[in-house]
Amino acid sequence: MFNINEKFWEIVNRLLDIDFDTNWNDFSLAEKDLYTLNIGGRGEGLFLGYYSVNGLELIFNKYHIFEKIRKKGYENPVIQLDTSDPYKHRLRVVNRETTGPPPVLIDLIVRSETVCIDLPYESSQNGKTYETLAIEWLQMQDVRRPFTARRPRLPGQEHPGLGIGSEALELLVIAARRVGLQGIVNIPNHFHNAYFYSRIFHYENPREQAKLKAILRDLGKMPLHKLAWAIEEGAVMESKSDKPFEWFTGRQVFPLISGWSGMYRSRAYKKAVEAFMKEYKFKLDKNWIYKEDIK
Repeated sequence: MFNINEKFWEIVNRLLDIDFDTNWNDFSLAEKDLYTLNIGGRGEGLFLGYYSVNGLELIFNKYHIFEKIRKKGYENPVIQLDTSDPYKHRLRVVNRETTGPPPVLIDLIVRSETVCIDLPYESSQNGKTYETLAIEWLQMQDVRRPFTARRPRLPGQEHPGLGIGSEALELLVIAARRVGLQGIVNIPNHFHNAYFYSRIFHYENPREQAKLKAILRDLGKMPLHKLAWAIEEGAVMESKSDKPFEWFTGRQVFPLISGWSGMYRSRAYKKAVEAFMKEYKFKLDKNWIYKEDIK
């Protein structure tokens, strides 16, 4: 099965244990520190209408993100914001260089999105709407490091990651909750993205959740990078049709309020997922060879 670092699971478990309705806090962020930098005033030029560059730098330092970036040889990481579009905000972390353009290490685009619940079975949640933070784009890359056998390239990657995915996820949860949003939305472009998020995110549509779980059921013993490339290259087949499985673009959600969150832990949702899983069976094209194995 796939190997995910212990830090990721530690942060995931902490997020899952939070009672967002009754016991919310920012883990290690003190309110007095935030207010001394005057982050609280909403207005133009602030990320999500709340966070200034100085405030974000404080958070990145408290969560040791800048420290981890510096350890990789990027001595001058700085945050750049683009809030010119009122409907989506962009945050970049670049490394200030003495010569040449600064390399982009983190590139994040988020927007607000309304989720309207429409389940294929009777539920008290049907018809309810929730305001969420949607991750439109998130790229974290170590532009100076090559891919290796231990850190092979995954679909969509130009460079290896920075190894801070778990911290980034935690900060997105904090940011969304602090500005009063009720959940986080992610639409994975690739299988491996969906897998990484799936420990705390669920597909809004139980049929899409079933597809992901069925792939893991049938082919989950493969190394993650090989399975990701097999799907990307059309080598994962749907057994019933014997046609290549095409990756789908569905909406994964992580609710930040208990009523909505409980829906994905409910017996009805789980039964729907289990029923849809019976419709899917996947196999690997026996003629497919992972390109790196050819070398």
